[in-house]
Amino acid sequence: MSSTELLTQIDAYIDSHMESYIDGLRRLVAQPSVAAQNLGITECAQLVADMLHERGHAADIHPSDGNPVVVGRTEGRGDKTLMFYLHYDVQPAEPFDLWDSPPWELTQRDGKLFGRGSGDDKGHIITRLAAVEAVRAVMGELPCNLKWVIEGEEEVGSVHLPAFIEQHKDMLSADACVWEFGSVDHDGAPIQYLGMRGICYVELSVRKLNRDAHSGMVGSILANAAWRLVWALNMLKDQNEHILIPGHYDSVVGPTPRDLELIEKLPDRSEEILSTFDAEGFLNGMVGGPELRRQEVFVPTCTIAGLTSGYQGPGSK
Repeated sequence: MSSTELLTQIDAYIDSHMESYIDGLRRLVAQPSVAAQNLGITECAQLVADMLHERGHAADIHPSDGNPVVVGRTEGRGDKTLMFYLHYDVQPAEPFDLWDSPPWELTQRDGKLFGRGSGDDKGHIITRLAAVEAVRAVMGELPCNLKWVIEGEEEVGSVHLPAFIEQHKDMLSADACVWEFGSVDHDGAPIQYLGMRGICYVELSVRKLNRDAHSGMVGSILANAAWRLVWALNMLKDQNEHILIPGHYDSVVGPTPRDLELIEKLPDRSEEILSTFDAEGFLNGMVGGPELRRQEVFVPTCTIAGLTSGYQGPGSK
């Protein structure tokens, strides 16, 4: 059987069992699992382990210094082992009023499925299960062994995962690892990512007084924490998007000639990006092409991910 015929049969198997996979995603989405709020974590870990068992995989729930980690095993005929890294925790669903359907209820609209975690990362758990089941059904067995590592703290920085890995090196050893990232673009071309930029997430807070102060009475004689916060944030980056934090660029590794060669061959996504975010244009007047892609992939950034101060309830205070 040629590789094309093999892939055609695998796709056909998945299509013929699609409702079963959607039902699995519906079960996962219905179980809240917000790491930031410690909401439904242990219950979701158990559900993931159960779903691995139901699809013919060995699975155990291992404690960590944080949330439990589900580790699964699947036997194949080869001596190589491929690891799937995934996570069952999701981002908070708030603000609820911006949802067009309940976040913990998988809903289909215009041929797409919506629900918290359906795109990150519960949908990927289901697609991995579907792919493995289809390969095994068509080929009779898997060409390699599999390990599944499905953690519950990715959305809060995987704080306890490094220690868990150190404690279980033998159990987690593998020849290669596949993470969640990958998609199909607007032209139908599959996309794979071979690496992502890291992140350092920092919270900065300012307090000057022990209570709210009426601006009309003492606003001109007491320090305002919000202004101090704005001034501090303004020191992080200039208007040309150059980051002013000392040493921020010191360890940046630039693109190699091979990287630049590959970037030249990538499709231009500029119009898609502008349309997706309803943006008027790119920073500093950049336009589509390899330079935009190089900036997107290889240049570090410093972003304000959230900003809050003072009363934000109904009306004014």
